[in-house]
Amino acid sequence: MHNAFLFTFLCFILTSIGAGLVFIIRRPNKVLSSFLNSFASGIMISSSIFSLIIPSIDYCKELNIKTWISLPLCFIVAYFVIIVINKITNKGSDDVNINAVAFSMALHNIPEGMCVGFAFANATAFGGTSAFTSAVMIAIGIGIQNAPEGSSLSFPMYANGYSKLKSFLFSSMVGFVEVPSGIIAYLLGLNFLVILPYMLAFSSAIMLSVACLDLIPDAIYLNKKVATLGLFVGFIVMMLLDLALG
Repeated sequence: MHNAFLFTFLCFILTSIGAGLVFIIRRPNKVLSSFLNSFASGIMISSSIFSLIIPSIDYCKELNIKTWISLPLCFIVAYFVIIVINKITNKGSDDVNINAVAFSMALHNIPEGMCVGFAFANATAFGGTSAFTSAVMIAIGIGIQNAPEGSSLSFPMYANGYSKLKSFLFSSMVGFVEVPSGIIAYLLGLNFLVILPYMLAFSSAIMLSVACLDLIPDAIYLNKKVATLGLFVGFIVMMLLDLALG
């Protein structure tokens, strides 16, 4: 369990680092933000395929679970979870509302933390260097996208009259929800192995949703060419790691 805690805590730390930029710069660098968002997207898309979907299919075969029914069902459930979250948080509104942005971030961080937890449950249950490395890379990918996410809350808070310290602390704590959600997911996956293939598929769908709905559009908006480069670099890095260690 210590790995699940360690790497979800790393995600929280990276959120704090992003939030802490409010102390040293006036506004985030657009080119760097575009690259980080797209790089994280590449890692998450690659991870969703090589580290989550493929192992989920393998486990389903071992447990005699019909993949053509169970895995699409997991994606459908994940789709409605994302729709409900976006509906609750009114994501896509043009109005800047600090409380809404913070609530939206916290709510989205719960399934992200669960992705890390289930990935480490998979690594613990079935072992192997490849599974552990994949779990680490999933955590790193989520953590990287957490940094600009922290900035996306601390800077608007400061611009709306909050002190730099309060903006930093509030933005950091919003990212902390990934830690307990990751630990809970880890314990569920490890103690109820029969649900692990479903949860891996669900996590894959969540990661694809985060990449396609949030990170890639933001990266393209900031810098289209850099976004394309970052996406391919992130995907290739994760793919090579999986192939080299698989």
